[in-house]
Amino acid sequence: MNTENRYPVTASLFMLKEIKHRQEQVNRGYQLLKRKAEALRIRGRQAASELASTQAILGHILREAYISLAAIKFTNGESNALVLENIGQAQIRVQRISENISGVSTISLQALEETGVCDSMRYAGLGAGGHRTTEAKKAFREAVRTLVKFASLRNTCILLDESIRSTLRKVNGIEKVIMPKLRNTETYIMMEMDEREREEFHRLKMVKAKKVKSQARAFLRQTVSAGGGGETGEADEAEPGAPPRHHSVECLTSILACSSLTTTTTDSGDFKPVCYPHNWDDDDLLF
Repeated sequence: MNTENRYPVTASLFMLKEIKHRQEQVNRGYQLLKRKAEALRIRGRQAASELASTQAILGHILREAYISLAAIKFTNGESNALVLENIGQAQIRVQRISENISGVSTISLQALEETGVCDSMRYAGLGAGGHRTTEAKKAFREAVRTLVKFASLRNTCILLDESIRSTLRKVNGIEKVIMPKLRNTETYIMMEMDEREREEFHRLKMVKAKKVKSQARAFLRQTVSAGGGGETGEADEAEPGAPPRHHSVECLTSILACSSLTTTTTDSGDFKPVCYPHNWDDDDLLF
C-alpha cells in the first residue's frame, strides 16, 4: 500500500484500537462541522435577504431626505454655517451588541436615540420654512437608523461568509484527506496482522513436521537396530495383538521419503501439507 495515502504507523493491536478511536472522533467532528456549516448558511441567507431589503429601503429614504434638504435650501437659503455653529451632543448613538451564531462571534449595531439631549436646532426655521426643517430632521434621523442597520447586516454577512468558507474547507479536508487516510491505515494494519498470523501458522506447521520427522527417524533407527539384534537371537518376542514390525518400518520409511512434508498453498491462501503421518493425534498438535 502506498505510504502517502496512510499514516506511518506500526501494525499492532494497540495501534488498531487507536486508529478506530481516532475514526470515531473524526466522524463526530465531521458531523458537528456539517451542522455548523448548515446553521451558518441558514443564518447567512436570512441576513442576505434582510440586507437586500434594507438596501432598497435605504435608497428610497436617502432620496426623500435629500429632497427635503433641497426644499430647505430653496426656502431658507444656505444653512450649512448655521448647522456647523450649533453642533452639540449627538441625539442618536450606536450601541455594539455581541452575538454568537453557531460558534461565530459577530457584532450587531443598534441605533439608540437619546431624548434627554438638548436639540440646538429646535428653533431653526421659525421665521420661514419651519415645517420643511422638521420634515428634513425626521428624514435624516430615519436615514441614520437605516444606515446603522445596513452596516450591521453587511458586517454580519461578511463574517458569516468567511466562517462558512473556513468551515467548508475543514469539512472537505476531513472528508477528502483525513478520513481516507484513516481507512487506509486501518486496512493496512489488518492486512499486516493477517499476514503475520498466516506466517506464524505456517511456521508452527513446519516445526511440527520437522519434529515428527526427527521422531520418525529416531524410531526407525531403533527399529533397525532391534531387527538386527533379532537376527542374532537377542530380539524379544513380539507382543500379542501388535502390528507386524515390517509394516511399521515400511510406514516410517514412507514418512521419511515423503517429500510432501514441504508445504503447498491452496486456493484460499492457507498452507497445508500434502500428506501427514497416519498416527497423528490431536494431542500432538501445537496449534
